[in-house]
Amino acid sequence: MSVRQNVLDHLADLGICMQLTMTVARGVNDSEVGWVVDTALDYSNVKVAAFQPVTYSGRYDLPPDPMNRLTLSDIAHAVIAKASKRMSTEQFAPIPCSHPNCGWISLFARRFGLTLNIMGHIDLPRAMSQAAYKTVLSTPEIREIVGADETVGRRIAASIGRRLIRARDVVGIAIKPFMDRFNYDQDRVSACCHHLMDTHGNAVSFCEYNARLRPHDSWEPFPELDS
Repeated sequence: MSVRQNVLDHLADLGICMQLTMTVARGVNDSEVGWVVDTALDYSNVKVAAFQPVTYSGRYDLPPDPMNRLTLSDIAHAVIAKASKRMSTEQFAPIPCSHPNCGWISLFARRFGLTLNIMGHIDLPRAMSQAAYKTVLSTPEIREIVGADETVGRRIAASIGRRLIRARDVVGIAIKPFMDRFNYDQDRVSACCHHLMDTHGNAVSFCEYNARLRPHDSWEPFPELDS
């Protein structure tokens, strides 16, 4: 058994909930995408498997190659191809509160020994108000966004699901590509719902700050923290 599986087993025994986050670079670790998804679905204490295509900013040390970067759809297709659980592109949807190209998510429910994708039963417009400011939903909130379908069979399935599903049963696969100087998109910035505070106390788009503003936002007036 590998060291990382020993760690996961130990955390599972302790009942510690966690998110598996992977920064993915082509030719470096993209072959392990499937393992991360399979692990997230196998461990009940893992709530999210999050994939971030590498961003050419900050502490990135390898030579940047913007023509060979992984995109949002590249990661989605890698997840579909490499994960043991069968999935399709239709089971990924844009994160409700952002621009459609800011991130995609797919949701699974695990209960009674089964793992089922529930994206076909999620009412995304209704989910927007719930997910706009947080990523972990309570059981009542999750039941509110499980919607009905046009067919009788799927309406029945959704009705049963609303009664049975619990927050602890849900695991998500999230893909979040951050922007840098090579793929900057003002439309995405205008629709951003992931913000941070600059040194003047202004809320700024995370991607805009790191791609454009950080070099000019000096921390020099602030006192240094004691080591």
